[in-house]
Amino acid sequence: MRTQLRPVLAAVLAMLFPGLGHLLLRRWGRALLWHLTIVGGGVALFYLYDVTVDTTLSDPGAAATALPTDVALPLAILYGLSAIDAYLVGRADIAERERADAAAEAVRRRAASGDTDAGTASSVPVAALSGADGESLTVECPTCGKDTDADLDFCHWCTEPLPWADDEE
Repeated sequence: MRTQLRPVLAAVLAMLFPGLGHLLLRRWGRALLWHLTIVGGGVALFYLYDVTVDTTLSDPGAAATALPTDVALPLAILYGLSAIDAYLVGRADIAERERADAAAEAVRRRAASGDTDAGTASSVPVAALSGADGESLTVECPTCGKDTDADLDFCHWCTEPLPWADDEE
C-alpha cells in the first residue's frame, strides 16, 4: 500500500519544487536534469521577455505584477511534464519490483519442486522443467520477466543466460 502511493507523492513533490519528486525516487540524474531545465528555462524566459518584478510597491494595496502568459505557460507545462515523469518513473519502479519478486518466487518454486536438497535455482535440472508428456514448459526469465522456453539455455527476449543452463555441461 505504501509503495503504491509513492508515485503520487513523487508527482506532488515534483509540482512543489522542480526535481524533488525524482529525488524521492532516488533518480539523481533525472532530478538534476528536471531542476536545471525548469529553473534554467524560467530564468531564460524571464530574461527573454524582460520581466521585471516590482518589489517596492508604491501602492500597498496593489497586487504584485502578474507573469506574462509567454513565461507562465511554458513553466506550467514544464512543471506538469516533470510531475508526469515522476509519476511514470514511480509506477515503472513498482512494476520492476513486482517482476523481480515474481521471478524470485518462480525460481524458489522451481527449486523446491525440482530438487529438494538444494535451494538454488542453478541446481534445478532442465529435465525437471519439462512437462509430464515430454512437451517443454515456458518459464519466466529472472532478468526480464517474460516467458521463455525452458529447454533453452538463454532467454530469447533479453538474451541473458538462464540460471539453470549451467547444469547441462
